[in-house]
Parts: sequence; structure tokens; C-alpha cells
Amino acid sequence: MLLNNRYLVNTLKVVFKSFTFYILLIPFVSADDYHYNNMLIGDRASGLAGAYSAIADDPSGLYYNPAGIVYATTSNISANMNAFNISQTKYKKVLGGQDWVRTSSALVPNFFGITQPLGSGSLGFSYTVTDSTLEDQDQTFNDIPSAGTKFTINFNNQDTTNNVGPSYAKKITDNFSVGLTLYGYYRTQEQIFSQSFDFPASEDDKYHWENIYTSLTEIGVKPIFGMMYTPVEKISLGLTLTQTVLLHSDYKIQMSCATTYIDTAVQGALCQPSAFNRIISTNNEKRDFPFTINLGAAYFANNKLLLTSSAWIYEAINKTSSPLVNVAAGLEYYISGKLAIRMGGFTNFANTPKLTPKAINEYNEHINIIGGTMSFTHFTRASSISFGAAATLGEGDAQVIGGATTIQEVEYMGASIFISASNSF
Repeated sequence: MLLNNRYLVNTLKVVFKSFTFYILLIPFVSADDYHYNNMLIGDRASGLAGAYSAIADDPSGLYYNPAGIVYATTSNISANMNAFNISQTKYKKVLGGQDWVRTSSALVPNFFGITQPLGSGSLGFSYTVTDSTLEDQDQTFNDIPSAGTKFTINFNNQDTTNNVGPSYAKKITDNFSVGLTLYGYYRTQEQIFSQSFDFPASEDDKYHWENIYTSLTEIGVKPIFGMMYTPVEKISLGLTLTQTVLLHSDYKIQMSCATTYIDTAVQGALCQPSAFNRIISTNNEKRDFPFTINLGAAYFANNKLLLTSSAWIYEAINKTSSPLVNVAAGLEYYISGKLAIRMGGFTNFANTPKLTPKAINEYNEHINIIGGTMSFTHFTRASSISFGAAATLGEGDAQVIGGATTIQEVEYMGASIFISASNSF
């Protein structure tokens, strides 16, 4: 379950249930929360759309399949930066036929890794950022019957997930290897959401104002166990098993409101007319993560062409009825001995059930996303540098008006440009 969303939404429904016009769910629906394949890691793997578990022979293999690093013949260091990452989520016709638009942009260094051969095995260490969101925006709706003459939303959201830890891989036979990465998992999130309602002067200057601050800190471990098998010369197969386990979770919410909205329905609620009201609450319950299986296959057609694919199978959570499956496929072609082009496609489907019409849904967003990647890499004798880009598109449904049973259409799009470099020594 997504504890931070569910706990907050349930609290808000109790506190502000008397107001029929509030939009309390908007800041707490997030494409990043409800998806697993949000950021691609590493230079070669990013160009191949993440279809890398059957290759994994450079430092990014520490994340995709640690068993693959034993096939690197030299020590290697690699760094990857998403030079610019931007996304936009548009909730259509939320109020008065107007759209509510959320945008995120950030400069994110999201991978660093190093591998070192050690006897019949290999040792590695890596740092990854698998999610990073930075939203800072405001929007005003005018002349909405249920929200007065002016309804203003101010929203700031910062959310980052980090993984850092060592890896070790070992050859069992000439064509079979195993590996283990033991990541420490650390996520921090802060959200500030303010909304205000102004009513006509003829109604005695009525207004309503709310401010909601939330913070979330999660600490845990994320082991990744991998296996690599080469049944014949040109084909390799990869398998990884992953399970994130939280050791600590600290969720806090502070809500404040002030109003002159006088109505018998609000008597007894938190926000009393002509008064400043505040509530502070905490929760330490740990949310669940799905057990994940990643299956990959790669075909080395010749010394110029490589084809690869991967499938991720996620245990069903969030009251979904069946496991979630994401897939990716990629192609690598050497234009010359010093220049390679890579391209691929991937899915990033939602881990939530489809929304039920004319009902208040516990999970208030369902967006399926697909994406494509392309990169160019230039090689020297012991180093390489890559430039690439990824684009994503998605659509689905959301339920973002508190207390309402209507469903809105959602459009999502995103893009990133990445630069990476690696060196063998």
C-alpha cells in the first residue's frame, strides 16, 4: 500500500469532510509514487531502455544484475547524469472545465559505480537515484461556482529516492555466474500545499484558506540477487530477484486553516469560522514493497549488432488483483569501431487498480506510461562518453476532487537528456 497517500487522505476526509468544494487529493497523487520504472540508470543501460539484465557487464550492472560484472575484464568506473529531466501531468477539466497542470524539472546526477576484478569474482560499489521529483508551481481558477470568485493553489513537492551499497559477483562455471548487491534504501519527501478560496463581496467577504505540510523519511535495505547464464555462444540470459524492506518510516503532517465560511454544516469540524485552526499528526507504519523478478535475454548477432529485452514481474500490491508486468527492449549497433548508437522502448505501468466510476476510490490515480530512448557513444581505447535522451507519454484516470465520485482524464509526458562517462583502468 502507499501509506503516505492513504493515511493522509483518510485524515483529510475526516478533518475537512464538511467542505464540498475542497481539492485535497490533488497534491498527493503522483505518477512517481505509483510506478516503478521512473528513471533509467547507467550509460549503456539507459540507451537500451533498461533492458540490461542479460548484459550487465559494466558498473550499471550492479543495479540491473550484479552477476554480470564478472564478465568485465578490467576495473571500470562510470558516472551518469540526467542533464535535464522534465515532466508534466495534466488533470483535465478538474474545476469549471479548466485543467490542473503539474510540472517537474530537475538536474539529477543519478548514478555512480565502480567495479574491480577480484580473483574469480568481482567487487563493486554503486550509488543510484531511482526517483527524483521537484515541483514548484501555482495556479488560479476564476469564477468556479463551488470555489468562489478566485481559487488559488500553491504547491511545492520534493521527493528523492537513493540507493547505495556494495556488490559482489562470482563465476560458478565458465557460462554461469551469481551476484549480490546490498543497497541501503533512503527516501525523503517534503510537500507544501496551500489553497485559498475568495467569495464575492456580496457574501460579506467570505474566504477559506488551508495549508498542508507533509514530510516522509524512509530507511531500509534493498538486496538484489542476480544470475547470468550463457547457454550458447551468442545468447545470454539474466535473472534478478529484488525485495525492498523498510526498517524505519517517519511520516508527519501539519494542517492549518482559517475561514469566514459560515455554514451550519461546518460546526464541530476542525476549521471553525473566524478562527485559526491547526492539527499535527505522525505515523510510523511501514509501507509494503513488491517482490520483483526481472528476466532478460540478449542476442549478440555479430560484432556490430546486439538485441536485448527484459521483463519485470512485480508482486500484486495496492489491492490489485494480479502481478504487474513491465517490459523493455533495446538495440545496439556499432556504426564504426569508435561510435555506437543505442535505442529502445519500455513500459512504466501503474501499480494501482483501475478507478471505479461513481465511487470514491482508495487509490486515486491510474496512469500507464510508455517511453523510448536513444543514445550515441564515442569510444577511445580506455574510455567512453555517451549522450542520449528519453521521452515518455502516458494517459489514464484520476480522482482528484476530495469527497467527489467523478473521474478525470489524465495526460502525462516527460523527457530527459543524459550525459555519462566511463573509464577502464
